[in-house]
Amino acid sequence: MFRNLTALKFPITISAWIRPLPARRWKVLLLLALPVFCLAQNKQDLEDKRKKLLRDIEVTDNMLKKTTRTKEATLDRFVALQKQIERREKLIQNLTEEIAESETAAGRTAAVIESLTSDIQAMQADYGRFVRNAYRRKEMNNPLLYVLSADNLNQAFRRWLFLRKYDRYRKTQAEAIVSTQQMLSKKIAALEESRRKQEALLASLQGQRTALDVEKQDKEKLLTTLKKDEGRLREELKQKQTAHEALNQAIERVIQEEIRKRVQETRRPAAATPASPPPTAGALPAAPAGSSAPADEPVAESTADLKEDAFSLGFRQNRGRLPWPVENGFISRSFGRQKHPTLRNIEITNNGVDIRTAEAEVVRAVYEGKVAGVQFIPGHDHTVILQHGNYYTVYSNLSETTLEKGDRVGAKQALGRVSTNPITGTSELHFELWHQKERLNPAGWIKK
Repeated sequence: MFRNLTALKFPITISAWIRPLPARRWKVLLLLALPVFCLAQNKQDLEDKRKKLLRDIEVTDNMLKKTTRTKEATLDRFVALQKQIERREKLIQNLTEEIAESETAAGRTAAVIESLTSDIQAMQADYGRFVRNAYRRKEMNNPLLYVLSADNLNQAFRRWLFLRKYDRYRKTQAEAIVSTQQMLSKKIAALEESRRKQEALLASLQGQRTALDVEKQDKEKLLTTLKKDEGRLREELKQKQTAHEALNQAIERVIQEEIRKRVQETRRPAAATPASPPPTAGALPAAPAGSSAPADEPVAESTADLKEDAFSLGFRQNRGRLPWPVENGFISRSFGRQKHPTLRNIEITNNGVDIRTAEAEVVRAVYEGKVAGVQFIPGHDHTVILQHGNYYTVYSNLSETTLEKGDRVGAKQALGRVSTNPITGTSELHFELWHQKERLNPAGWIKK
């Protein structure tokens, strides 16, 4: 009865029924997966940078609006406008890079869409042939008879496994077509979204370029006005230099006094100094005893006796990571010797950085420490000096403060509020950083 059933022509391998999945599809997907992380990371970095620049530009715009348009405020407006132009130029460059990145990503996505479309067409053609062949063989032969016509039980079991794998492969092939179609739909949607964002970036770029042209014209007008008023600017510069010198002397006196006390404490004989447990990591050093050194004791070479304690080490290790002393703002005058913004052949020296900020902005400590001194300097209002081991930070031009010498403060604790110039309407914090008697550039220590 089953003599002729052994002659049934069933495939021995799956490849006889259908070709394997196109190798090109996997190559394209691998090519897409390799650079996608780098592209996404770079795209995210550019987007974060753009958002930050937009926030900074908005803050500066608000400051410019509050700056009066009087003759006395012309220089302050010029400095703020110059900083705004620099930021807007950076924003334009960032937008240009984002657009180029978007075009590259769109090109890659379009190539993947083309490849996936071709693969789907090939897979659908293969699957169609597969189904037609399967249908014709089902009409001609009975799979059950194919199993029953085996010579022995082991062969029958192997034929049954083959038919089972055959059905699974057919389902897998169908699922692969569906998943590829879904992937194709997602890539098409991503390409459309990328093109919409690219159009928005182009519109933003055009708007920023227009705003930049207007600001440059305003800057030229202000510069022309300032050149006609050099006499008044020179007189104002003399007054500011006098106020700065008074501030410098007050700061130096406070820091030298603190150094003298610490050196004297270090030089005390061990027997005269009560034993005390070593400071824990991050703890503030104990306040020095209220003793005084002989009047003729030199201080110039005494800093060599001041070793770096745990507190000084902690401050130094936070270099480049210290928070800004104000929430928002920009550095209007940098550290060191520099040319005057408008006066020719005039150089000015800044012992710290000047930070233009919002009206009545809260001033915060950049690190925990002890109040070494509180001074009131005409032209700079209240000045708070904090000690952080061998380091000192200075916060000047505060309208108010409730701190007193000897108070301990924590990181980001409020020290007071920035003063606002009643004539110009500008609010500016003067911030300095010292290591013992050496002035440091605060810009390299704080991170916004």
